[in-house]
Amino acid sequence: MPKILIADDRPENRFVLINFFKLLGPNSNIEYFEADNSVDAVNIAKKEKPELVLLDIKMETNDAGLTAAEKIREDETIKDIQIWAITAQAMDERDGEDSDRDKCLKAGCNDYLTKPFDPVKLLTKTSKLFNIEIPQNIRTRMGI
Repeated sequence: MPKILIADDRPENRFVLINFFKLLGPNSNIEYFEADNSVDAVNIAKKEKPELVLLDIKMETNDAGLTAAEKIREDETIKDIQIWAITAQAMDERDGEDSDRDKCLKAGCNDYLTKPFDPVKLLTKTSKLFNIEIPQNIRTRMGI
């Protein structure tokens, strides 16, 4: 059974993502876990060992998600989990400082998605990761 940990300090964002993934259909059997801060995100990742962590970068501090990604990568038991940053922070490189995307990748995230997220991209990437076929009615409706 695939497991997804959604770490975001805003409950409405977690709600939207969980319900969005239900588009993969009832046979996807995805199990969801939620964290509203970076400490809980790391602890839940250690306990549940999800295949995917969707990690908001700006939770209790501006870079709490980056710290969580680094801690996950430091732990031998969970270091290979897919971590996708999903954030409203989308600043390009400026004044010699890395772009937000580069910061996420350097912290250990495998991918970087901006809010509002591209539903086709997120659903397609998730279906590939879990080897779950997107139902035909959803593919048609979303133009996939």
